[in-house]
Amino acid sequence: MSVFKGIATGFLGAAIEDKAAKDRNKAEVLKGAAQNYYTNTLPQTIEMENNRKTSYDRIATEFGNPAAELADINNIITGDGKGYDNFKDLLKNNNLKKKDLEKTTFDTSYTKRYETRGKTFNEKYAPIFEQIGIKEIGGMGPYTVKSQLEGDTTTDTMVDAPAATGETQQFSSTKLSDYLIPKPGVLQIPENEFGRVATSYRNFKNVISFDPQGNVKFAFKGTKDVEYNALRAVTNQVSPNFYNAEQKKVNVGSAVEEANKILTGQTENHIMDVVDNYQVVKQPAPGKAGSTATGPLKITEDDLLDHLAKMGTKSEQRYYALSFPTGVTLPGTNQDVREFLLNITR
Repeated sequence: MSVFKGIATGFLGAAIEDKAAKDRNKAEVLKGAAQNYYTNTLPQTIEMENNRKTSYDRIATEFGNPAAELADINNIITGDGKGYDNFKDLLKNNNLKKKDLEKTTFDTSYTKRYETRGKTFNEKYAPIFEQIGIKEIGGMGPYTVKSQLEGDTTTDTMVDAPAATGETQQFSSTKLSDYLIPKPGVLQIPENEFGRVATSYRNFKNVISFDPQGNVKFAFKGTKDVEYNALRAVTNQVSPNFYNAEQKKVNVGSAVEEANKILTGQTENHIMDVVDNYQVVKQPAPGKAGSTATGPLKITEDDLLDHLAKMGTKSEQRYYALSFPTGVTLPGTNQDVREFLLNITR
């Protein structure tokens, strides 16, 4: 064999070996990619889609399909399993414009977005699919697996956009903020506004007056200040229910009226339900109870404490304690209930 032939043969052998090494490296890379696909990418993507659909369905069931559509379009639902909770958190400070939602027609749908995600996923992983033979076994992407093994579940509550009718379709905004109204929260009604309305309740007209500039003045006696503060506290709590978004103010009259009903229910009415022989003292001595009753409390101490805990503020609790009649004992003890309440609401 000539020297040149030997050299050529050597180069050829080296080239063949180099190609074989590259092929082996490529095979290892593909093997690793395939393993990562089956052990990580595929199950994670399937789980993400299942989470997304679960969140969508829960929102649709509770708030309607349009709300679920908006949550998905605006990435409130992401597939991490927290979509429903994220939407609920959003509504802690916002109300939905339900009438506007009922009129919506979107130019997209959950099914279409699902199919788009599937197309994007398949295009991204197409090279790996081809190299590891996925095409030959009918496709093993997460979206085809979902439909093959679980059935087509994307039409349970998911709404498709309406079919074309030949006319120009006017679609609704998909901006979530267009369908939300911020909650006003607990509004602190100005003292003067509250005072003017409060004079019509609980004999406050005898202790409330106004100076020439319209500023409220008080001449509280006994425990009337506690009662006033309790009524104002409840009024502030219910004020969001009487907030006019267009006028950007609270209907104070309606709020105070509702607060008075609530305060009466949780104080005077409740007390008369849990004691026997309730009697009003016509002219109680300063600092003394304005009523009496007899016998043991008709509910347990735990029930009494639970009732107090449901009240929104210390003012309400203190007013309840001061309103309680003397002469009633905690069940199974000689402890006076009024004294007990006064001690724990200080």
